[in-house]
Amino acid sequence: MSTSSTSCGDAVAPSSTDVPSRQAAWPAHRIGLLLLAIWVLILSVLAWSSLQAIERYERHANEQVEQRTRLVALMQSTLIESELDAIDRDLRVIGERLVQRLGEPVSQQARTIESSLDANALVRDLWWLDKAGEPLATRRGNDVMIDPAQASFFRAHLQAPGRQAGDEVFLSQPIGVGDTRLMAISRALRDETGAFHGVLVAYVDLAALAALLDRVTAGERLVSLVAHRQGQLLLNLAEHGLSAESLAHWLQAGDALPPQAGRFAGRSDGHDYQYSLAQPEGWPLNVVAAEDLTVLETRLADNASDHYWRLLIWAVVSGLLLLLVGWLFARRATALSQVAESERRLAESHRRNAAIIEAMPDLLFTMDAEGLILDFEPGDGIPLLVEPEVFLGQTVREVMPPALADLTQSVIDRTLSSGKVQTYQYHLDFDGIRHYYEGRCSPLSENSVLILIIDITARKQAENALEWAATHDALTQLPNRRLFLDRLALASSEFHRYGGIGFCLLYLDLNGFKAVNDTLGHAAGDQLLQQVAERLGQQVRGADSVARLSGDEFVVMISHASRPEARVVVGKLREEIGRPYALDEGEARISVSIGMACCPEDGRAAEALMRAADADMYRQKPVR
Repeated sequence: MSTSSTSCGDAVAPSSTDVPSRQAAWPAHRIGLLLLAIWVLILSVLAWSSLQAIERYERHANEQVEQRTRLVALMQSTLIESELDAIDRDLRVIGERLVQRLGEPVSQQARTIESSLDANALVRDLWWLDKAGEPLATRRGNDVMIDPAQASFFRAHLQAPGRQAGDEVFLSQPIGVGDTRLMAISRALRDETGAFHGVLVAYVDLAALAALLDRVTAGERLVSLVAHRQGQLLLNLAEHGLSAESLAHWLQAGDALPPQAGRFAGRSDGHDYQYSLAQPEGWPLNVVAAEDLTVLETRLADNASDHYWRLLIWAVVSGLLLLLVGWLFARRATALSQVAESERRLAESHRRNAAIIEAMPDLLFTMDAEGLILDFEPGDGIPLLVEPEVFLGQTVREVMPPALADLTQSVIDRTLSSGKVQTYQYHLDFDGIRHYYEGRCSPLSENSVLILIIDITARKQAENALEWAATHDALTQLPNRRLFLDRLALASSEFHRYGGIGFCLLYLDLNGFKAVNDTLGHAAGDQLLQQVAERLGQQVRGADSVARLSGDEFVVMISHASRPEARVVVGKLREEIGRPYALDEGEARISVSIGMACCPEDGRAAEALMRAADADMYRQKPVR
């Protein structure tokens, strides 16, 4: 291997003679003044930079708080609007049905509301009241014990004559029933002529609404409030004991609504709050998200203090460094005397490195910036593309495949431009066997690099085997639960992002498998599972996924398929799995229960689809 060394003794000798003359031209007091001026300049720059950083940090922190409160208020307002609109739509539909059946007996009409709004967790009870406010029917048998005739919503409907059917909805202020706080959403029952026939009212559990809103409450310092525009406070979602008394009092000011966002000084705790206001469209509610700024103010003060301390430390350090400059000049002469010793050690190190290189079993190249091979050390255990003597004096493009040559040249360019070690991997095929290699490219000089090639085939094969074993079932060779859930999550994410045709999930459970195990043995059961896996793979497309979850449970994901298309596949699978199985211990027959869930009808998240398919499968199980 060719080597080169450069002696620096001649280069530094003239400098050692120049230093005393420059020191003689500059008296000590001038050097002191120059160092003091440099120190003042450094402090001025650092102080200006610190003040700018403090200002940027404060501005960014306040913007984050404003954005957080605005987002939470908007999210909660949107959620409230969506839930109330859903309840109102159901009330409108139920009311239309009741008006259409006014001539029927009350007992028959009452069936209209017996199971209504059961799917809505916010609705505590649903009442049908006559013209005098007396209950005609309830959903849960008078679960809410109040006097509707004296309630504000009923009086409001009585005082609004002449409206058309479907135009009249009322949202009450909070109603206390024991330890329960409710809110009434009511609609007047009017026929096409506008005649008043009673009121349909849904009682909303404010505790359930608070639990729903709490899911979108961000941060431990957040105070979230919902108030009726007539002044009553509906919900107070203050966390960790933060006082919301002042903000609640402010919201109860009636028509004096606050601006959309800003800061608010608390009356009881003395804290400042950053707040944002949102109003659900169509509903007389105010939603406010406010954050206690005490922690922010402490953090801003700590940040400023840190900057000031760093500025002080830099002042001391820079002063000490400037004082050391003169001492460093004095040390320069000593450094020159050490150059010769360094050269001797460098030569010794070079001989040691050469011995190490000759003993290494790996390939070693020395190349210039153009990819020309300057030196080459063949390894004992790595096959070569050409004879060793051919490498010297050739470029990588002349002795390597085009793709590998391009990769090697790009690594050389990155190494020389960055001055840092670059690692890369590639593979080559010898005698039909794929070998993997790892290269490490280190800079030698401005125009040359050292490349070490290591055979990592055994490591790659072990990694691939471990990866396959971690994601596949050893018995059926099918993907296991872990890999299938990854694919299902990916399919759900792609549908959520791009839309289009959804996909269907089939959950399969073998009926009669335990009997095969008990009568023919576990070996026969394993053989049966292998044949089931083979039949499943034959009945689906290449784009579909089949996996074994555990025991005799399998799952199939049918890509880009509607529910009718999936039902066709279900029929084929039942027929195919129901055919006899020829096992070593004899013939066996089984059947299969198949549950189905389709995206987006039965859900969009992977967990929701798995639960829906599993539940549907259990509904298909034969009754024992």
